[in-house]
Amino acid sequence: MFSLASIATMAACIFMFGIFYILVFNVNAMVQDAEESVAITVFFDEGLTEDEIKAIGGEIEKRTEIREMIFVSAEEAWESFKDVYFEGNEEYADGFSENPLANSANYEIYLKDISKQTSLVKYLQNVEGVRDVKQSQSVAETLTEFNRILSIVSGGIIMILLCVAIFLINNTVAVGIAVRKE
Repeated sequence: MFSLASIATMAACIFMFGIFYILVFNVNAMVQDAEESVAITVFFDEGLTEDEIKAIGGEIEKRTEIREMIFVSAEEAWESFKDVYFEGNEEYADGFSENPLANSANYEIYLKDISKQTSLVKYLQNVEGVRDVKQSQSVAETLTEFNRILSIVSGGIIMILLCVAIFLINNTVAVGIAVRKE
């Protein structure tokens, strides 16, 4: 009977540790997915050709903190705008004889680590031919801070659960040995 109690105690400790680890792992994965969806958008000076923009993009792409860069031409930007804002009323978009977003070719830049956003934005603002850089500074800071707090809290709770598990297993084994000696 005592052996069953010992096994049950050890199984419960391992189960609790596993459940908490799964929760932390899932929350961390959700935060990482959110970080990967945050983009920096780089707009270029008026009058630059698409080839010049792509040449600047080639220079920007050499940065190590960049995970992915997507080029959005002015035509693609206009089509996307029409799909979102004129949904159901496409005839309103026909009133534009020219593309009103003619100078809105841009790159959407996704980072490997969101905490490097500030340094990349400073670099991008100093690149010749770049007109504007749009970023989500508050989102980046919030995600970075949340990730840091999550790491500290989960590490502390894992240490507490590990200590409790060791204490319970140690006491169960000690009591088992004492009972068998009698």
